[in-house]
Amino acid sequence: MTKAKKLIEVALPIKEISAESVRDKSIRHGHISTLHLWWARRPLPVCRAVIFASLVPDPLDANCPKAFCDAVQDMLANNLLYAPYPDIPYTAIYDPMPDTLRNRLLMFIGKFSHQCQLNMLAGKSTPSKDQIQEGCLIKWESKNDPVVLRLARLLIWVAYNAERHPEASYKELATEFDLAFNAIKEAENNLYNTPNRHLASADVEVKETALQAAIESFQNRMPSVFDPFAGGGAIPLEAARLGCCSYGNDINPVAHIIEKGSVEFPQKYGKPITYTHEEFMALYGKEGVKLYTEKFGVMPTGNVEIPNRLSFDVEFYAKKLLATTEAEVGHLYPADEKGNKPVAYYWARTATCSNPSCRAEVPLLKQFYLANTKSKKVYLNPIINGTDIQFEIKHGKYDEKNLPGWNNRCVLTCPCCGSVTTTEQLKEQFKAKKTRERLLAVITESPIGKDYRL
Repeated sequence: MTKAKKLIEVALPIKEISAESVRDKSIRHGHISTLHLWWARRPLPVCRAVIFASLVPDPLDANCPKAFCDAVQDMLANNLLYAPYPDIPYTAIYDPMPDTLRNRLLMFIGKFSHQCQLNMLAGKSTPSKDQIQEGCLIKWESKNDPVVLRLARLLIWVAYNAERHPEASYKELATEFDLAFNAIKEAENNLYNTPNRHLASADVEVKETALQAAIESFQNRMPSVFDPFAGGGAIPLEAARLGCCSYGNDINPVAHIIEKGSVEFPQKYGKPITYTHEEFMALYGKEGVKLYTEKFGVMPTGNVEIPNRLSFDVEFYAKKLLATTEAEVGHLYPADEKGNKPVAYYWARTATCSNPSCRAEVPLLKQFYLANTKSKKVYLNPIINGTDIQFEIKHGKYDEKNLPGWNNRCVLTCPCCGSVTTTEQLKEQFKAKKTRERLLAVITESPIGKDYRL
């Protein structure tokens, strides 16, 4: 039997995927890129779209299983969210998009929002978070959307099983999907509502075995995705999000640990847990009660439910480590009169001007900004009095032509006399250990952000 072409072999909503991938680069909170730097990290929208389009057939292919066509017809054809463009917004001519099952599937993966379409046709820009239609698979907000993920997983389930059982209908496959998926949810509820399931017992072992069996039963009827060079873990993560049996590996140990932290550990340990009150106090004590109150409100007197054990433990032990560290070295960071504690000390090396009649101690600064962002600009303004160099802190932008850096291209230009100290002379001072360090500013953390003082 000739197999139908996969959707990725025929078409993809490239413009839409690219737009959401640009946004993906700027997302921080909750994104795996903030776990650890990886140089060749792949955007999550690209991985999600490519995996999905690699696992489902083109509905317009003559060899596409009827069950899959019926699934697309039932789930997407009558949903206005996934209606094709009345006029493709990024083409130069009037270009209506035919309402076919293939285009419905493409619009499910990614579609520009109505406002973005109007703006594109008018030559206007749209904020990145508003470019992609709500309910599309690639949109950041869809990552935990149960409705969108159910559609994607069910379509993959039908596509995978219809190839193996051509006689099966869409309704039969959808019923089997619901039974398998609900079995996982039921097993999860049985296990996660068991108090103190972290303690080994016969009851817990039975429920853990039942959950693992339900997961394996579901994944045995879903495709497996293997990425032998997984790097930052984006492909295994998105494959798991779509319900597939996901495998990832990398020869680089840094990449392997990133994959463990972003794909494996959250699935193993980032689950709900219920403690008895006594067990919670034994594990976390008063510090745990304080953290629980900050995150979830009043501490119950009975069983204590935590939505994500891994998240709670990481935050609990991070606070504990910070408290221990502060007790040891906190005296090195004394608070100022406003109660703001230093987060950084801004030091600079100093070298002596080579002019015998000057001999000023000059900080080796290439520029004077302490903060240089669009929303905040703070700099050190030099005050020269003979050979004495002091500073004041000013806000705003300084004139770089009238106030160039003093240490450029490995040459020191003295701000007091204008003499130049060459690279060789600076090297001699460093070798003779005649250079010094000077504290120029202190950066403190205040309720409104970072503050700066001398």
